[in-house]
Amino acid sequence: MNPFVLISEYFWMIAIIVTFINWTMFRKRAKKHIDENPELKEGYEALFRGYIVWMNIPWVVMGIGCTVGGVSSVWHYFRPRDGNPYVLAWFASVFLLWVSSTFWLLFRGGAEKLVRHPGAMEFRYGFKSKDITNPTLIKSLWLLALIGGVIAAVAMWSMDIPIPNFR
Repeated sequence: MNPFVLISEYFWMIAIIVTFINWTMFRKRAKKHIDENPELKEGYEALFRGYIVWMNIPWVVMGIGCTVGGVSSVWHYFRPRDGNPYVLAWFASVFLLWVSSTFWLLFRGGAEKLVRHPGAMEFRYGFKSKDITNPTLIKSLWLLALIGGVIAAVAMWSMDIPIPNFR
């Protein structure tokens, strides 16, 4: 089978697998910090649960659309203007995730919690990584990423993006 077809049809599953790989790496990075400072364990456990649940919501919604909703490939999610209810549900899940994440980071101490738990937020360059230790930097990076996401969403809603056919 054509690998582009597999990626197109099962992108949601690949995204879930990648999320679990990242979750596993996060847990591995955190283990040494928990061993050194056991009182951080409860906070890490909350971050682990939050990460695995919240980061998979859009991919589960996409998987439902692709398996029972008749959305034949990931490419349909680039065309929300077509009004497919499963695609719109995916966008709604992403928008709700953006709102809840922004609220948590900016107003509920989320950025500060990430700073208190080393390994949760790292900046990688080459083969080296460094923990981000400034909550203002975390908030700024989030807002920058959010602006990029909003621009991409506006583009998807306003442009007539063609759906490739790899079959």
